[in-house]
Amino acid sequence: MRPEATIVFTTHNRCDILGQAIAAAQNQSVPIKILVMDDASSDGTEAMVRQKFPEVDYYRSSANKGPCFHRNEGIKLATTEVVFPLDDDSILQSPYTIEQTLAEFSDRRIGAVAIPYSNILQDDIVHTKAPDKDQIYVTHAFVAASHAILKSAFLRVGGYREFFFYMGEEGDLCIRLLESKLATRLGCADPIHHLQPPGRISVRADEYGRQNDVLFYYLNAPDSHLLPTVMGTVINGLIYGLKVKRPGNMLRGMGRGFRMMKTESKHRLPVSPECFNLYRTLKKSECVPLRNIESYFSDSL
Repeated sequence: MRPEATIVFTTHNRCDILGQAIAAAQNQSVPIKILVMDDASSDGTEAMVRQKFPEVDYYRSSANKGPCFHRNEGIKLATTEVVFPLDDDSILQSPYTIEQTLAEFSDRRIGAVAIPYSNILQDDIVHTKAPDKDQIYVTHAFVAASHAILKSAFLRVGGYREFFFYMGEEGDLCIRLLESKLATRLGCADPIHHLQPPGRISVRADEYGRQNDVLFYYLNAPDSHLLPTVMGTVINGLIYGLKVKRPGNMLRGMGRGFRMMKTESKHRLPVSPECFNLYRTLKKSECVPLRNIESYFSDSL
């Protein structure tokens, strides 16, 4: 049976959890194709996939290249228009989540869907869920662990910028989708269970998070907004670092971001002021009904 969607799992040294994620994905109500993109795991991931799930397509890099690289490669390999690039700890608890999300690409202005999810090891709060099912709600970005995207749109805007490596790449992609007049929709599907551990503190997340905050505005902000937004994110990063008592991590990350402004300057492609202001409105509001911002998308119809 021809698959209706492709699921791309990116993974690194989480063999047992990946096995749970694949098994849940195989229980969906519509036919799907599964790809595993292994970021140089050394914990027996390859043997597990080949022995337990021989029908799954498995690809492995010999060196650690990061989630952005592997999502790019996986989406290129996908054989369907709608792709679900999920993390290895994203569990499709409901058999209907893929089918429900596919139906949410019902409007040609939708380029991606933020699928509802819950960090079930922390609490039962459902994130990125539309307020109701009666209209389309647009948000500024999805969470990588729980989203779906059109392959054609993803490739048209250039996919993920791989030098982001980790953290913040979602917003960078979504603002480029918005510039091309494609919205990120808040979904209403049965939530994905995301197995993110409680109380996790990661130096890597601190540093890459602040680095990529700086890069996001440098790469995307129009000239008129560039200086105030970059300085604003520096101030906010310092305040956050002091609040969580990890200012050193934040300073190192921001310093790396400023150095990368020079090395990645050729990638600066500022969006239009209209797009940038809409993105910031969506981020501040969390979501806005599509009907309230239809004029922005009018020339794409």
